[in-house]
Amino acid sequence: MGVRQRSDQRDNHRPVMKESKVPVSPKLTVLGGYTRGIVACFLVLLSLMSCIPAIPATPAIDVEDGGFLSEDPCGAPCFWGIVPGETTEAEVTEILQERDVFATCEAFDREDEAGHRGLICGFRVIINFERGGHIVQGIGYNPSSVITVQEAVAKYGEPEGVRMIAGGVNKEAHLVMVYSSMLTKLRLRPQEGFYVLEPSTEIENIAYDVGFGALSHDDDPFWEEWHGYGEY
Repeated sequence: MGVRQRSDQRDNHRPVMKESKVPVSPKLTVLGGYTRGIVACFLVLLSLMSCIPAIPATPAIDVEDGGFLSEDPCGAPCFWGIVPGETTEAEVTEILQERDVFATCEAFDREDEAGHRGLICGFRVIINFERGGHIVQGIGYNPSSVITVQEAVAKYGEPEGVRMIAGGVNKEAHLVMVYSSMLTKLRLRPQEGFYVLEPSTEIENIAYDVGFGALSHDDDPFWEEWHGYGEY
């Protein structure tokens, strides 16, 4: 009877073993449901995207040094013949059309929020117009060619000061060379930690603005005196 009972017990458990041959975890079941949902949403997204016309990307323009060193056609604080405080909006349009870059420009108008209105061209150049007017307020551009601090100092002399801004999300230090007398700021490539200025340090952005003429250590908490190359 004992042997037969053990045999009956095995027979009774056979259906259970057969049904649970590949057990399915509740977590896997939930994950499978999520996966099927994601795949379904992805297919719907693809079908929607097929109905959207392609948007052509705005090409980046080659500004070389923007005339900063070459003075082609003019040097700081002039860019392509555009001078802050002098050039009109109509003249800007004409200059950009002559250079075949006007088609890469997009207008922006944030006068109500920040007081800025102007053009962004080819992801490299931004031109601001004075608030409520049509005269250029400022110009900023990222040169296509490499320009070093040594070249800038050789061309324009030592700056009147520098602006040192450290910290931020990426804990980077930003150094800006300021030439107030010629309405110019040169933003250098950021560095981690303390900023070590070398002759070969590259200029990342060049900006001209009417407001830069009033910059000094008196009203700028980030202002530091220029002391040549080394740590700031």
